[in-house]
Amino acid sequence: MIDPPAGYLRLPDHALPVFNSLVGPFWLKPEGEGIAYGFRVELRHCNPVELCHGGMLVAFADIVLTGGCNHVAGLSRFLTTITLATDFIAPARIGTWLEARPEVLKVTRSMVFGQCLVLADGEPVLRASGTFRYTGEPDPRFDRIRRLLAAHNLEETKP
Repeated sequence: MIDPPAGYLRLPDHALPVFNSLVGPFWLKPEGEGIAYGFRVELRHCNPVELCHGGMLVAFADIVLTGGCNHVAGLSRFLTTITLATDFIAPARIGTWLEARPEVLKVTRSMVFGQCLVLADGEPVLRASGTFRYTGEPDPRFDRIRRLLAAHNLEETKP
């Protein structure tokens, strides 16, 4: 079962079948100026003892931080992960709902610093922080969250 809790919208896949599309689907929920990401742990996300694989937890944190910080900071750019530090706190069992809220700590002219806490059914399982680089002009390919929310009348469409 991959159904999300109430209030979550499915994040559309990228145009190409990239990594995020292979390990998703991921879901989003607007929360004021912020956003929550989530997904349900399926067998394909697990190690042989049916716990969410650590690599999947780290991948989820990276997706939350790059996409979420991009959205929260209003950058509309591709963020390249420069550093990603993680602490495993507890296991996440198959069937649990994982969610995380990106927090932007600082934005400079080419870097974003962020952090998140990944929760499994409300209990902390992973803490992550990272540094991300961006370059170039805003690109609509990296504005999917704003467009999704605007399509559901949950956020004003920004030019």
